[in-house]
Amino acid sequence: MTDALALASGWSLAGIFLFAAVHKARNYLSFRGVLSQYNLLPEALVGIAAPAIVAAEILAALALLTPAGILPGVPTASLAALLLCLYTGAIAVNLMRGRTAIDCGCGGEPTPLSGWLLARNALLLGLAVTASTAGVPEWTPGLLLLAAAPTAFLWSAYAIGNQLLANRHRAWPELPGWQGG
Repeated sequence: MTDALALASGWSLAGIFLFAAVHKARNYLSFRGVLSQYNLLPEALVGIAAPAIVAAEILAALALLTPAGILPGVPTASLAALLLCLYTGAIAVNLMRGRTAIDCGCGGEPTPLSGWLLARNALLLGLAVTASTAGVPEWTPGLLLLAAAPTAFLWSAYAIGNQLLANRHRAWPELPGWQGG
């Protein structure tokens, strides 16, 4: 059962990173603009960082698709966890600066920065930790079925949560965003 949960966590994160990478690549100029709005990199580095982020998300997704990953000797969830830590730090810095009108750049519908994104990323980091517990189990049909159900649940929960985050200012304008408002 532990292997199934670890696989489901990895597969869910892989899907999340693939979705985000595809969205960023399809809307590259918009993503580059969002990255620039964070005001964390000199403008000259934004043009280098934007495609590097897309590539890193694709690599993280590929590494998470199998328990052994595609990088021998590197834990499969390490890159995903590193990216999530970087994204969480960038959001936190801008929240401390009071800059909440920035789109998070996560993919999908524009979502303003808020403390809720920090909570979401903490949950995603939990998935990365769970994914890192996967050994190299024999992929039996039973294991794959056991991993498929929680993967579908986690994907659905992520999609619903992201939609609520994107729309919360419309539906609940009085709900605090954990940034002082």
